[in-house]
Amino acid sequence: MSVPRKREPIRIGLLVPFQGADAIWGPSCQYSAVLAAAELNEKGGILGRQIELLAADAGGSPQAVVERARDLVERQGANALVGVHLSSVRVELARALADRVPYVFAPLFEGGTEGERVFSIGEVPERQFSGAVSHFMDHQGARRWFLVGNDYVWPRASHNWVRNFVLQRGGEIIGEEYVGLGDDTTHLIDLIGAADPDIVFLSLVGSECVPFNRMFAERGLSRHILRLSGAVEENTLLAIGADNTENLFCAAGYFSALQTPENDTFLKRYRDAFGVTAPVQGVLSEACYEGLRFFGALATRAQSLEIDALSQAFEGLSFESPRGVTTIRNGVVSGPTYLARADGTEFEILRSFDAI
Repeated sequence: MSVPRKREPIRIGLLVPFQGADAIWGPSCQYSAVLAAAELNEKGGILGRQIELLAADAGGSPQAVVERARDLVERQGANALVGVHLSSVRVELARALADRVPYVFAPLFEGGTEGERVFSIGEVPERQFSGAVSHFMDHQGARRWFLVGNDYVWPRASHNWVRNFVLQRGGEIIGEEYVGLGDDTTHLIDLIGAADPDIVFLSLVGSECVPFNRMFAERGLSRHILRLSGAVEENTLLAIGADNTENLFCAAGYFSALQTPENDTFLKRYRDAFGVTAPVQGVLSEACYEGLRFFGALATRAQSLEIDALSQAFEGLSFESPRGVTTIRNGVVSGPTYLARADGTEFEILRSFDAI
């Protein structure tokens, strides 16, 4: 009697940061990815094959990340890549490897990636920010805006969208400044203090947010100037500190404070698996979990791991996530976004905005 041949696992290369500005959320991403893979494996894996997670550091220079990812594919045999990292890294990875294996880019991003052969599933600026910017202009009289971000593709594209949106609604951009990753931000505090805007729109990422927001509060600016960010998640908020979060708000598609049955189940499974001291979950680590769940649903719909077949299955795909059932419409993920206020080192969700 012949013994059934064991099928080879699907090897998924996980690209999350463990150095640089975005390393602050790296451990949370790693934990959520392990949970997603375990849940999928409990249900038979992907296309009847168990998932084996590989990992490489997605922090540091984009060129260095490309070489680590190339090692995952060429030496370790990764069948697909799932990444939560900076968009500047995605651009280089797409050029080097996106035609080799399926590549899922899970976090919020700037949009406009149609030519990259990448499955991008995060919020684009229009979806992430339109509700929150409208809220501050309509309900808190925020007419004079100052934009501050790191100098790479996501902050610049986000600011371009926010600038046009504010101007179209009769507001004013009184300042716009960028700093390189790792550069000092003290001069930005000086410029904002002198300009005295109603609100600062922040696109400083990861640990770049921490010294800026601490100085902002220490100078007393937080008492009368609002701050709105699209990149301050729960790990970053903890690092900023409870004394420095007055009038700090964030717009995102997920917060750990989200009160839905799906999120309650996700957080319970997470705590049951890793304990109450595991790294906190936020929009970027939830995106990592979502990236694996998305890829499982996509491959199941396509019944293939071939990039062309997966691309044909992309539009209209629905998959389960802590945010509920999420659907791809017109090439982007559709679903609500949220505005939250920092309450010490936690977020309180103030409003939700329907999908646009």
